Parts: sequence; C-alpha cells; structure tokens
Amino acid sequence: MGVTNDERCDRSALRQPARAYAPDPLCDRLHGPFISTAHVDMRRTSGEIGDPNPVFVEQVALLYQNAPLAYTTTLINGAILAYVQSEHIPLVVLLAWYGSLIVVTAGRAVVAWRHASASHNPTRAPFWNLLYLLGAGAAGCVWGAAGLVLFPLDSIAHQVFVAFVLAGMAAGGITVLASRIEACMAFLLPALLPLAIQYLTLHTALQRAMGVMTLIFLAALTISAWNFHRAIRTSLRLRFDKQELEAEIARRLRAEERLFHEKDRLQTTVRSIGEGVVLIDADGRIEDLNPAAERLFDRCRQDAAGRPPHEVFACFDDQGWRSPTALEDALKSATPQKKRSVLYGKDKVKYVIEELATPLLDRHDRLVGAVSVFRDMTEQHRLTEQLIHAADHDVLTGLPNRNRLKERTRQAIARAQRKQETFGLLFVDLDDFKIVNDTLGHASGDALLVDVAKRLTDCVRAEDTIARLGGDEFVVLLDGPTQKTEIEAIARKILIRLREPFQLETQSATISASIGTSLYPDDGHDAESLLGSADAAMYRAKHGRNKK
Repeated sequence: MGVTNDERCDRSALRQPARAYAPDPLCDRLHGPFISTAHVDMRRTSGEIGDPNPVFVEQVALLYQNAPLAYTTTLINGAILAYVQSEHIPLVVLLAWYGSLIVVTAGRAVVAWRHASASHNPTRAPFWNLLYLLGAGAAGCVWGAAGLVLFPLDSIAHQVFVAFVLAGMAAGGITVLASRIEACMAFLLPALLPLAIQYLTLHTALQRAMGVMTLIFLAALTISAWNFHRAIRTSLRLRFDKQELEAEIARRLRAEERLFHEKDRLQTTVRSIGEGVVLIDADGRIEDLNPAAERLFDRCRQDAAGRPPHEVFACFDDQGWRSPTALEDALKSATPQKKRSVLYGKDKVKYVIEELATPLLDRHDRLVGAVSVFRDMTEQHRLTEQLIHAADHDVLTGLPNRNRLKERTRQAIARAQRKQETFGLLFVDLDDFKIVNDTLGHASGDALLVDVAKRLTDCVRAEDTIARLGGDEFVVLLDGPTQKTEIEAIARKILIRLREPFQLETQSATISASIGTSLYPDDGHDAESLLGSADAAMYRAKHGRNKK
C-alpha cells in the first residue's frame, strides 16, 4: 500500500523537533564542523536516508508483536463458536468454516514467523505491512462469513451468540490492530458488515434493530480504533523524538568536550610560546594576553582585560613619535599587518619589537577581533647595530674607519656646495710609534692608539669627525665653515697635545706627530682628492721634520 496522508503528517511532525532544537548562530560558529554530522547521524538513527518513516516501521513491528496472542485467541473463539452452533448448523458447514479459519490463521502465523526470523531492514516494512493487511482482511472475511453461514434463522439465541462473538472479536481486534488504521478497517469491515446485512434482511423489528445496532457498533469501533491509532502514533513519535533529542544532546556534549580539549591545548600552546600574544575583540578591547606579553608590557591579564591596547602599552617609531600598533591597524583594515617599533617596558627599559597582527573572521566572514604576536627583537637589533657599527668603525679605538670617513666627507661636500662654505681635513701620522710598539709591546702600542684617539677627540668640536685609517694614521674632518687659519690653529693644538707623555701601565712614552691639511674646495672637490692632498701635505711635513 502507498503512504497515507497521515504518514506524511507523521514524517513532517517527526522532523519538526530537529528544527525546534536548531542551534543559534553562535553555536553554529563554535560547533559548525559537528552539526552536519549530527544531522546525518540523526537520520541514520531512524533508518538510512530514503528509508520509510521510523514511526511507520515501529507500527508494523507492533502488529507482528501482538500476532501470537491474537492468532491463539482466534482459533479458540472459532472453536467455541463452531461447537455452540453445531446444534443448528450442519457439520460440513462448520468444518468448512473452521477449516478456512485454521488455514488463514496458519498462513498468518507463517508470515509472522518469517517476519520474526528476517533481518530488521526498514526498507522491507511496507512489504511486511502489506502481507499483514492481506492476512487481516482474510481473517475478517472468514469471521464475516460466520455471520452468514453460522447464522441459524430458527434460533434467535444462537443468532445473538454469533453477534456476541463477532462483536467481541471486532472489539479485541482494534487493540491488536490499532497501530495501523488500515489493518483495523481491513478486519472490521468484512467481519461486521455481513452480520449487519444479515440482520437487516430479516423481517422482524428486533432483527432489523440488531442490524442497525451492529452498524452503530461498527462506527463506534472505527472511531475508537482511530483514536487508539492516534494515541499509539503520538506515543511512538514522542519516543523517537526523545531518542533523537537525547542522541543529539549526547553528540553536542561530545562535540563541546572536544572543543574544550582543543581550547585547553590551544591555551597551553599560546601560554608556552616565548613571543607575546595579545587578543582583542571587535570593539578593540583586549580579551587576553599570554605570560610572555605580560612580562613584555609589565601588565597582568586581569589589569589589561577590557582595555584598549594603547592604554596598556605604547609603541614608538624610529623618530620617537607614538604610533598605532599593528593590532589596531589590522582591526581597522581587516588585513594582516606587520610593524617594527620601539616599546618601553618596566623601568623604561627599551625594547625593539616586531609585531605581526592578523584579523579574526567568523565563518560568515564577519570581523570578530584580531590577534597579534609580539617578538622581542632587542637583542637581534643590538647585534645588527653592532655589525653595522663594526662595518664602518675601527675595532680598537671605536673611531670611524676609512669607509665612514669617505661617506661623511661626501656629506660635508654636499653641504658646503649648498651653503657655499669651506671645510678642512687634517691627516695625522704618529712619529716614533714603531719604537713604542717594538720596545713596550703591542699591548702598550694599542693602549697608546686608544689614548691618541681620546686626545684628538678633545681637540676638536663634537660635530667634527675623527677617523682611523689604520696603523698610526688618523684623519680629522672639520665639519662646517672653516678657514685656513682655523685649520692651522687646530693642527698646532693637536701637535702640542700629542707631545704630552702617555702613561702606559707602569711605563710612559713620548711621541710626536706629523700633520698635513687640505681645504675644500681649494685642494679638491671630492673625498679622494681632499684626502690625497692632506696625505701629501703630511708627508711633506714629516720629510721636512726629518731633514731638520
């Protein structure tokens, strides 16, 4: 048989609770990966996709569960009826009728046995339902035949007994068959209608009244069967709804437990990493920060929570101006940001940090916050500065080397050209340094060179540049407007200062120096020519002193 409108109502009603318990968007976001699985599992609980409605399957199962008792009662009542009517009905008719009842009941029993031994495949439920309907209809026809062939016209008492037995079988049948309303009707109509027709065809008022009462009884039984059927169907639907709800709750609890475990692992991971991690919400307020960030900003989580980042820590650019964090920029632009800035922590300790910020989006691509990783680059920055400093400074004295001197000379030339000024260059070479180095040792020689660098620094202005070219050669770049007379005065000052004895641990040494000068633009227009002119002048001075 096809699926009735009631079955369609059952299916829609069964699906209704799944919609009623649908999660809100926040749960969707948290449990998204598990929701689709839960729906699929729910359908599997009630049969594979495309299977009959589980309520229908259970209704058919109830029919067969009640079959053994019903079949036994049928044979007993049939035997009693045949025995009582044997006084007025021929034996052949009785045997034929009861034999038909036995054959039909036996067939139904075989079907019930096959159903019990068969695998419980929901897709086979319509087939078993059809077999049961056919059996119920056949049984109804046999019992209805009793109202015709076992109905003695000469004994009202035996007529009433037939009616009594048929009424009892019909009333008992609805308790067994009510799980499927079509099974009730397949049994009730053929069982009682022949009796009613038999009574209505008789001529006495009592017999016609009995026919009418039989029809009324049939109508009452039909209504009762329908109400009983609805109660069974509602009970089954509620039972399945409860089972599905309990299964869904269990799945949700398992999913939440997995999420909690994942959250715990994530928090443990974040708190164990060495970089500072800061999380802000969509309003730009701090939600959380890990221990590394607490140490970096000198703020605890409780103190920072709910506050905007600029109230917890301040970042500055290379020029010392306060700048927004990459965390705030990522939230405004909804794009990843990367910045390097200066941060002042506890006791005004300066940190150079590299910040990598990423916006956080939910599964609907809505901006819900941002997360930033702060990497302390202070040590790396210091090492980089040291490498840069070592690349253009003398290792022993810390003075600029030849490369740095050329760069500053080019800058001085550009400034002098722009302002129409002059500047000077002094080439200083130490005399008798080799004697000190050979007699007192290289350590004493190095100490003397360091002391020479300090004395040269004392002889010039802060904006001037002193460079060591190597060995015992030094160059002084007099930055800014400088006249030739000023250059000569500074050279004399240096010579006097360098003639003073040098105290080298337990010994002292005395040296002198030769100085050559050059003036921009008279002696050259670039760094190399100015340096060459000063070098040549120095050799002339040294040669002249040696001749003396």
